[in-house]
Amino acid sequence: MSKKRFHQLLACGGVLVALVVAPAPQAATIRAAANNNFVSATATGTSWLTATAPASSAWEDFQVINNTDGTVSFRATVSGNFVAADLGVAAPNTNRLISNRPTASTWERFWLEPQSNGTVAIRAAANNLYVSADLNLGGALIANRTAAQAWEQFTISNGGGGGGGRTLVWSDEFNTINTANWSHEVGGGGWGNNELEYYTPGQNVFVQFDAAAGSNVAVLEARSGNPGNFNCWYGSCQYTSSRMNTAGKRTFQWGRVEARLKLPQTQGIWPAFWMLGNDIGQVGWPASGEIDIMEHVGFEPTLTHGALHGPNYFGATPFAGTHFLNENADANYHVYAIEWDTNGIRWFVDGTQFYSVTRSQVQNFGNWVFDHQFFIILNVAVGGNWPGNPNGSSTFPRRMYVDYVRVYQ
Repeated sequence: MSKKRFHQLLACGGVLVALVVAPAPQAATIRAAANNNFVSATATGTSWLTATAPASSAWEDFQVINNTDGTVSFRATVSGNFVAADLGVAAPNTNRLISNRPTASTWERFWLEPQSNGTVAIRAAANNLYVSADLNLGGALIANRTAAQAWEQFTISNGGGGGGGRTLVWSDEFNTINTANWSHEVGGGGWGNNELEYYTPGQNVFVQFDAAAGSNVAVLEARSGNPGNFNCWYGSCQYTSSRMNTAGKRTFQWGRVEARLKLPQTQGIWPAFWMLGNDIGQVGWPASGEIDIMEHVGFEPTLTHGALHGPNYFGATPFAGTHFLNENADANYHVYAIEWDTNGIRWFVDGTQFYSVTRSQVQNFGNWVFDHQFFIILNVAVGGNWPGNPNGSSTFPRRMYVDYVRVYQ
């Protein structure tokens, strides 16, 4: 699996309204898949890290800190010291992991890469090698492997003490547009919002390497013009774009759903990352339920939104929150996420919670319709009732870059 920034692996709390700040450290345990033992920072950081603890206690608690470059750093809770892949010591201890650093620099930064079996691999930024729980060295952690196999796979759970963790149950890292995951929605009927675009059956989405993401990304591109001579609700289409969903292929009930996105920004643009109830074909909208994880409209360059729609609370829904990015939406990648259970839904950007809705709040307006399977949608609309149409200041093409989509339960 190609390298991916695992910028927001764990669930985390936050404040209701905040500017973008560095995400708060999150308590976690690290467990080696090779022997199912917890990684321990023994002897207050004076010994090498080993995966030898059959149960977790204070010695096995770490803080996972998301760095601005997409890496993470680990800090041992018991000592407050950062974990380093120490390249400066003599063999045979070169590259072994130890928690004895008061600050985090290059040797204390790691990439996390999801594996197909739900584990993650840890790659040291210092030497670009994978961390192994080397059973030939008694489970010692050492960053010296060029590939991730069984000894290089770990489970990282949030909540500390081994509790409260989520498991990665599905992800798309977008090395291709995988038709086992995604279907293209096609048409130019306005989509209930008087939108101007025609969604093509794949011509407006492609994969490319993006150095800013450090990996391949999916690109959903809204373009002006109509080389395919498509017809829209208002006549010959003025724009084409992409909308794809996981309906009938990948559906989910509850958990954490997140995507790392860099958004398009211009007047009239309307990118979205959202979910619809899988029963929409039977019960219709809004009875199916709709969860808007991220929406951005071009006339608000620095804002994104999250919302909830259902029976008696749709359209101008009372359940909507706004996040201030403190920069234009197209400036950088951000992780947009929800945490969803039978009691409510919480919205996050880069680990900061900016909005929440409880089941009881929803039931003051109508039925809670979020205890069933939902599918995921990615799209870039042009024009419509909310963003308004492009004007003389608008420029095209406009792109939404999707580093990954991940679901944890």
